[in-house]
Amino acid sequence: MYKARLPFNLKMLNMAGRSLRLIGIRGASLNPRYLLRRARRTTNLNDFGPDDFREGLDTLCHSLETEAKLTAFGRLIAQAEILHALENRLKLIHSFKVNRELSGSPISRPLIITGVPHAGSSLLHDLLAQDPDNRVPLSWEMRYPFPPPRTETYQSDARIARVNRELKNAQRLMPEIKRLYPMGAQRPQECVSITAMNLTSMNFGVNYRVPSYQRWLNNHADFRGAYNLHYQFLQHLQYRHKTERWVLMSNGHLWHLEALLKRYPDALIVQIHRDPLKSVCALSNLTYTLRSLASNTPDLKDIARNQADLVAEGLDRNLKLRQSGVLPAKQVLDIHYQDIHSEPLAVVQRIYQHFKLPLADAALDGMQALLDTHDYVQFDRHRYHFMATGLRLEEERRRYKPYMDYFKVPQERV
Repeated sequence: MYKARLPFNLKMLNMAGRSLRLIGIRGASLNPRYLLRRARRTTNLNDFGPDDFREGLDTLCHSLETEAKLTAFGRLIAQAEILHALENRLKLIHSFKVNRELSGSPISRPLIITGVPHAGSSLLHDLLAQDPDNRVPLSWEMRYPFPPPRTETYQSDARIARVNRELKNAQRLMPEIKRLYPMGAQRPQECVSITAMNLTSMNFGVNYRVPSYQRWLNNHADFRGAYNLHYQFLQHLQYRHKTERWVLMSNGHLWHLEALLKRYPDALIVQIHRDPLKSVCALSNLTYTLRSLASNTPDLKDIARNQADLVAEGLDRNLKLRQSGVLPAKQVLDIHYQDIHSEPLAVVQRIYQHFKLPLADAALDGMQALLDTHDYVQFDRHRYHFMATGLRLEEERRRYKPYMDYFKVPQERV
């Protein structure tokens, strides 16, 4: 287990925050109305578009206030994260209002990677990004997407250096994060950063203890608006930097594949499978580390219980969808974690063959070069043990059995 190492000045800020709370001063505001006003004032824009994001905003803010046990610094982080999402939403809606050309370029047959967390999706995303015909959303353009990136400056945009500086600052606070998750301004980024603009993102539940928000997200949130915004965001990114094919990745899609397919009916789905207990352990460890930046009291056992419930619910929902036949066999390919790590290029070739996509030798050479120069195995060397989660092994094995039997997922040692 890793914890954030806060510098002295932030520790003092948190101590001051505790003192102020004793006299009723809460620190950085997480009031939804305040956040909306401030986002409008910062951007000088007023139109947030459809109101379907407001329930998520209200639910998240209430959960942060009542359940997250945020420090003073944690409140600042949460406030900044929500404001960033709201400001980007305002800018995206404005872009489509003033430039009708944006809506003229369709998103056709995107290749979308999903599955249980920590099952090789980042490695696969990185490999597919080496094909010049593929476009992956990069961290820098997801963080600062306005104005839209241009082909001629795509590798030299000043925003790249800015995001790299921000990531270095984050690593100073959490030096072990680079062992848990690959980071970099020009690395592929997950779609949860896009759906955050609709306040429907699993990221919030990883960064903060917000169980009531997570329950709302999984059981009551309407993801149609989130995927409409997702579609528009990709149109915006490709406006001045065209692409043959988008390659996207998020474990979060697993929970909402039906809504995704309504917005992207021709999507090509790659679903990665792994023993869910390994996923729960890794996800709990990452969550513990990230939450320690915003709270003094992250609880690994509480995190593991919630994450186990979350993964079990997602897999149960996905299993019912797959058994229903709603997702045609020609639109989905099942991949196992063990295959990605033992024969990654063979997996890539299977994907291209299954979806009848051309794969040039130059693209394969680029993928091999990436494997030769990057140690992806390091991100699977976490120092965690299932016993530390407080979960009951046999009980967890029973509830994941239908999923593992159906997809023939091999059991791993935990």
